Amino acid sequence: MRRKTKHHKGLPAWEAAVAGVLTVGMALVIFPSPARAQDARAQTLLQKVVAAHGGMKAWENLKDMTFTITRVALDPRGDVAGAKVSLYYMKRHGKVRVETITGKGLLVQGFDGQKPWVTLDGKPKTSDAALKRAHFLSVNWWYWMGIPFKLKDPGVIVRHKGTLTFWGQPVNILEATFQQGVGETSDRYTYYTDQKNYHILFVEFQLQPGVWPKVGGPTPKRSTWLDYKKEGPFMMHTKRIFYGNPELTDKRAILLFRDFKFNTGLPDKLFSAP
Repeated sequence: MRRKTKHHKGLPAWEAAVAGVLTVGMALVIFPSPARAQDARAQTLLQKVVAAHGGMKAWENLKDMTFTITRVALDPRGDVAGAKVSLYYMKRHGKVRVETITGKGLLVQGFDGQKPWVTLDGKPKTSDAALKRAHFLSVNWWYWMGIPFKLKDPGVIVRHKGTLTFWGQPVNILEATFQQGVGETSDRYTYYTDQKNYHILFVEFQLQPGVWPKVGGPTPKRSTWLDYKKEGPFMMHTKRIFYGNPELTDKRAILLFRDFKFNTGLPDKLFSAP
């Protein structure tokens, strides 16, 4: 996951959602072309993808947002094994506060734009791992909530990597990497975009290990982006399903995004350590 740079339990309610997810397979087919043509085609396609998700003006005008993420854990058979809900507050630039109810009390993870902080049941947690995790939440979710807009950041290299049929739909493939010196990790992201409505349908990414606690490694992360809805000025997916294999038959987890609010004037003190 890119750091901020100078440039840059009611389980039965979820079982029905999981049961409705279809198992799919896919194969990656790449049609190479000259680099210059790829770059030109990639930028033209990216313009359409950005417009389909709300447009750069909406992203540039975003001051703060609030939403919930429900994480549904799946067992090896694909059945629901657990679920938890976190409330996210995010404010420019890079400020984040995440509240999650746990068995040990309310966990609050914050980043005030400069320093991370954590409390559990009202008591500070000061371990290096806990503070790095709180900082990671800021970097991670400002990146993902900013896609596809952040693909236009300086230092991002976007290439068109061909077309294929995914879930019976023709898609274009965009690959994002980063110029040397941009950020502190060497990551690679691949986005499948619908050729008709330009929504992002599938994402594969691989993060450099050793930068964030328990993040990165040799196995890519793969997720489908589903259930697009108009949320404020944006067109956003509201469900993300993660898979453990390239064939997309091994479902690992589901994220559900709800309760969006934008530009409500969140105060800075919300993001400061108590």
